[in-house]
Amino acid sequence: MTIQSERLDKSSLLLSLSGRLDTATAPQLERKLKQWGDDIKNLTFDFSELTYVSSMGLRVLLQTQKVMNATGRRLAIQNIPPAVREVFEMTGFISLMAREEKFVVIRKDEPGGVVLSLIGQMDEDDVALLENEFVHIRNAHLMRKENLLVTLDMERLTFVSNSACRALKQVIAATAFEKRNLAMRRAAPEVYYTLASEGLENYAAREDGTPYA
Repeated sequence: MTIQSERLDKSSLLLSLSGRLDTATAPQLERKLKQWGDDIKNLTFDFSELTYVSSMGLRVLLQTQKVMNATGRRLAIQNIPPAVREVFEMTGFISLMAREEKFVVIRKDEPGGVVLSLIGQMDEDDVALLENEFVHIRNAHLMRKENLLVTLDMERLTFVSNSACRALKQVIAATAFEKRNLAMRRAAPEVYYTLASEGLENYAAREDGTPYA
């Protein structure tokens, strides 16, 4: 397994893992995480090149998540391949993350777009996770000429507060760039009506993708 690191800002780190996260390589990841210490407030794993994860790998991820949660820091995962996602779903890893963190963002890059899956309950403080993703997307795409669709998939978002909607509205405006299009899909009715009450209804759609209006 190889680990590539990228500092997104002073307190945010992106770790891209490739290969197998198993009994042999999990200690390598554990050592790397200890090296960065407590100055990392937002840690994102990119698993697009990860081919396998074992129970030992899951143990390291869970321990990292618990330590960061206990110290008020946040962990996010993006670009989970189907084989790895299946392991996460079978073991309940994603559900456990959502239960511990209350709110989880999982990113998936697609041709011509990015999908951010929102899981759990989103309050005002949680919008910082989305802001980090929006800033990263903007910085990566700013010099490109093609349009980019950023989709917030809300199928597993069970609650959003009015204050979160107001904060999200500000973040959307602050991180906008010319080639970005934004959409929200598969929002449950109660989530949609909270979004609509704060003026975000133009972005939202029903679970089947059709607009409410």
